[in-house]
Amino acid sequence: MILTSIALTSTLLTGLMIEPKLHNPFGVAWGFLYGYQGVPSPRFMPELRRIGGSWTKLYLIWNQVEPEPGKYDWRAVDTFLAQLKSPDEALLSVFSTSTWATRTKATILPPSPAKNADDYDRFIRELVRHCKGRVRYFQNDSEPNNPVYWSGTSSEFAAETRAFSKAVRETDPHAKVILGGYDGLFNPGPGFKFPTQEASLKFFRDVLAQAPNTFDYFDLRLYADPSTIPARVQYIRSMMAELGEEKPIVCTEYNGPGFFEFPDNLKYVQLVMKWSASVANQSTDRGGGGVAELYRDPKTLKPQTQMFLFDVDPVLDAKLRRIQCRDLVERNLYALSAGVQRTLFWDLWHDTTEHNDVMALMYGKLKLFDYANGKLDNPYPAAISFSRMSRNLAGVESVRRIEVPGSPLIRLFEARCGSRGTVLVAWKHGPAFAEEPADTPVEFAWSSPRASAQDALGDSVKVSVKEGKVSLAIGATPVFIVAH
Repeated sequence: MILTSIALTSTLLTGLMIEPKLHNPFGVAWGFLYGYQGVPSPRFMPELRRIGGSWTKLYLIWNQVEPEPGKYDWRAVDTFLAQLKSPDEALLSVFSTSTWATRTKATILPPSPAKNADDYDRFIRELVRHCKGRVRYFQNDSEPNNPVYWSGTSSEFAAETRAFSKAVRETDPHAKVILGGYDGLFNPGPGFKFPTQEASLKFFRDVLAQAPNTFDYFDLRLYADPSTIPARVQYIRSMMAELGEEKPIVCTEYNGPGFFEFPDNLKYVQLVMKWSASVANQSTDRGGGGVAELYRDPKTLKPQTQMFLFDVDPVLDAKLRRIQCRDLVERNLYALSAGVQRTLFWDLWHDTTEHNDVMALMYGKLKLFDYANGKLDNPYPAAISFSRMSRNLAGVESVRRIEVPGSPLIRLFEARCGSRGTVLVAWKHGPAFAEEPADTPVEFAWSSPRASAQDALGDSVKVSVKEGKVSLAIGATPVFIVAH
């Protein structure tokens, strides 16, 4: 952690964090647990709105809300509901995990089919009824293609989806059901293939075939290489079309750079495999020893590994945070240009008290805020970049990528932002760790007599407008070009 950087960030926050008057599709998920198993349940929506977030996701555990048959604990739900200004701000994703009601007895993971379908139906109806129309979106479970998050078959998940959809829609006809979501770890094009991608794609194909007309949105998470996002979105859209399920796509989780996006870190994949197997089998050995080994002599590790560790070289820490700021802008532009309707960054807060935890290694340094003394605190640079993106793209209605002839590495996106007009976003594609300097001159068609530009890190970029073109120099950091 870089304390001087955090302090600077807090100072910048005052000027940047505003509540946009125009709609945007950007949100942030709270995190994994909320008001359960010792995890706090703070008021976080005011902070989310201040950085320009328009919606959020909360995970609820069946065992959390109904710890005993017919006995409900609504404290976390009510704390969340009290923060909402509009139903469109909220998604509740419900894990089918229980010590009494599900086939696999558990308190958190893994979820599994209900032992009695009537109990599940009653619970979902009670939850939706309790929300009284203050929540628009509901989702059953998460990433069920992964045995960590679903201890059952695709047919059993399809049956749960049918039951969930029926209970939600009959209780609140205005609510929307989001399927899934799919972790999105597949590559439909040439090159690297994820070991489980064929089985995962088959899982969702089976669910789509067996649970038709049960959802309003498909949830495709957008981790991994951001440049593959358009191909992945198109693949899922084609798969739905083949099965007669042409529904819009949202993304309820993304972040980056991912630990395994750097080839030097692939040798540690066994840490996640061990963690996943332990959770699925409810073992207490979660692979923390392997992570502890990384901390024994971090200076011997590759810098791409070191930068994900806590309390390491501050230069590498700052580098990771710069890459993250660029990444969140790039992912959103790729996603919106592919037709994804709304996105949620993962996550607003992440418990990092146990540095040896595998999930802390993968996600701990990518969170937006710390939590201390009952409130969110210490916004990280990515929170500022999120606010900057939300402000520059406020009112966005559509995004399209524009190919730049003769310059295959230049990424240029045109965002139509309603009454605000057109905003261009441009950067030079390259290896994330390399951080290409802003020394590549470019010019693009431009209809306004003036323009200003700012990059994702907050630096002003010199631009000139002449004869219907805007000229500037770009590098790895996305630049927002706006008329003024």
